[in-house]
Amino acid sequence: MAGLTTQDAQFTRLKFIPYKDVTFNEGNPVFDDTKQGTPYTVMFNPNNIAVKLQVEWDAQQADGTINAPLKFKKIQPQDYSFEFVIDGTGATGDKRDVPEDIKKFLSTVYEYDSAEHTPHYLKITYGSVLLKCILKSVDITYNLFAANGKPLRAKVNASFTSCADPLLSEAIKNSNSPDMTHVRMLKTSDKLIGIANKIYKNNTYYVEVARANNFDTFRNLPTSTEILFPPVSKT
Repeated sequence: MAGLTTQDAQFTRLKFIPYKDVTFNEGNPVFDDTKQGTPYTVMFNPNNIAVKLQVEWDAQQADGTINAPLKFKKIQPQDYSFEFVIDGTGATGDKRDVPEDIKKFLSTVYEYDSAEHTPHYLKITYGSVLLKCILKSVDITYNLFAANGKPLRAKVNASFTSCADPLLSEAIKNSNSPDMTHVRMLKTSDKLIGIANKIYKNNTYYVEVARANNFDTFRNLPTSTEILFPPVSKT
């Protein structure tokens, strides 16, 4: 599916995990050293995930011309949208304090990290889906209230924009490099170390490949994982 990276599928709820920077280094999750920005898990999974893909073209043309050819400018980052419900009535057998739950969600995805001077970077996990992104917008609609005015139900519609480690982005962009960028899909018997050695004729570059793909490990990668093998500096 476009824009979605798959992992081993298992039942789980949609989860938002905050990180300090775009490398998504496992040593830098926000929740390791602060109570703010802990992972947030939804009460009910969304029924769908919307993925928006955008290509930007230069439509400028000289006066007096007709149907001038469009020139490609860039591919925009992919956008993802989720809509989910928080319920405080207990009608479904589960119950949350709606204002408190909204506060937890915003602490994870929206609040400004004073140390990093930016909102959190996010990993979003949902079954076999893994997204790496930042918040673009969030709309919260309260549609049921108690007699004292406390919200009892809220609908959250949140949009996120994909982001990548600059090393990976540079590798993708550098299509004219003498060392070509390669993309491989893992087969059952494939190992990252072996493929990296075959491409680079060197058995030490697999660590850089794992880092460029934002992999947490280079071992036991799922079959059909798509891996980018970027140009690697040999100096």
